[in-house]
Amino acid sequence: MIFRNCIRKTCGFYVSEYHMVTMLLPHIVTKIEKGVKIDTILNKNLKNEIKQLISKLNINDITKAKILNINWENAQENDFNFIKNYMENIIKNNNDIEIIVNGTKEEIDNINRNIEYWLDMNIRKIEGIHINIINCYEISEFNSNINMILDQHNYIINTSGEYPVEEMFKGHRKEAI
Repeated sequence: MIFRNCIRKTCGFYVSEYHMVTMLLPHIVTKIEKGVKIDTILNKNLKNEIKQLISKLNINDITKAKILNINWENAQENDFNFIKNYMENIIKNNNDIEIIVNGTKEEIDNINRNIEYWLDMNIRKIEGIHINIINCYEISEFNSNINMILDQHNYIINTSGEYPVEEMFKGHRKEAI
């Protein structure tokens, strides 16, 4: 896969939608302030959780508005045609992009496969673009071995920040991503 140098993958694990939003908000604030484009592909609508939690944050009104402007509604589909249109739109005028994905392991795997396929087919369009995919797994919905998920990601995000997988799990040996 030729696109590997422009993409990195981060995983996160959450127990509820509020926990997911709490985990992501400090990261999102930092990225927005650095001019990173944030977008989502969600299987759950998080608009209410975002509105409630953002009202408690001590951040400027411009950053709040940008966070509220992110699409926090669930995506109705995630097939290749959806991903193709999604990626065409998100890369316009953006060099640094973060895509937040949540759902079951199967849904997340499908979305990632479709994004990777699109990236492979459009290598010239993404030259100079950096994409971080943040895959958020609800603990109660995944039955997979956590090591398998960690092996597919460069970083892990939690409420204290984003860290290399090896730093958070000292004994974890990464296979090729």
